[in-house]
Amino acid sequence: MTARTVHTQVQLPPDPAMILERSRGVLFAQWGELVRLRREVHKKADQEDIHDLRVASRRFRAALSLCRPFAPKGAIIDLKKNIRGVTQALGALRNVDEALAFFRLHDSVDHSLESQLYQTLSELRSKELKRIKKVLVAFKTRALDRQVREIVARLNREQIAENNRFSLVAYFSDVSIRLFLPIHRLLAIAAVPGNRSARHALRIAIKKWRYFFEIISPILDRDHTPILDLLKEYQSVLGSMNDIVEFEILLNKLKLPTTVRESTSVIFLAEDALLLEKFGALIEQKPLSYTFLL
Repeated sequence: MTARTVHTQVQLPPDPAMILERSRGVLFAQWGELVRLRREVHKKADQEDIHDLRVASRRFRAALSLCRPFAPKGAIIDLKKNIRGVTQALGALRNVDEALAFFRLHDSVDHSLESQLYQTLSELRSKELKRIKKVLVAFKTRALDRQVREIVARLNREQIAENNRFSLVAYFSDVSIRLFLPIHRLLAIAAVPGNRSARHALRIAIKKWRYFFEIISPILDRDHTPILDLLKEYQSVLGSMNDIVEFEILLNKLKLPTTVRESTSVIFLAEDALLLEKFGALIEQKPLSYTFLL
């Protein structure tokens, strides 16, 4: 009986020219999706489109950050500033929409309280929507499109060879490590019951690492599905916990009867306790560790 030799095929990273071509494609695709969603939100202001536009704006900013060493610094900063304005403007509207959905899921708010709460939030949504439409009109896509094309044009071998002495794969690996470091630091303290600030920072750090993997996976032709699924799970729990904080801030700014405030406070306390327990279980059962596929 003879032993058989098992050959393991090693997947090599794509060559620099392919990485650059895919990088240009990813940047253009993300910009196109942002422009499309901006048009949809301006027309219909659908809740799902609002959420998707906010995510698209954040993801595109993350992609721009990856291009920063290879493009004019001023162009990157100016473009990110314009897009950040959209992201921030959508935040208040998104919080109102999420608050409306949240309270509809909690039957412990009686009908008399619901009507007052929903009416106030609905009126606020109308005001925020008007403000958002002004922001979207002021978002000059044609002028910004020229900036995007200029940045994409700088993603060429000559420019990268001139400004950098390291490989693109090594650069992506370095970015990944730097994005993971705050996650590693914050995981140890984020489950402490009163440490909302650590959970807020952890949520943002996880979101940035997730966007990074979503961007580089098609560029490097690597399947990061397992880590992406886990990051989404963490982000979902931490996002729900952050929503409670945002809802508290939102309601404190509104003129509501004492009975409504008392009722919502009870809901917030119960929901926060459940989410904290879920978060602790997630850390214990599915610990988050560093990964990067070369």
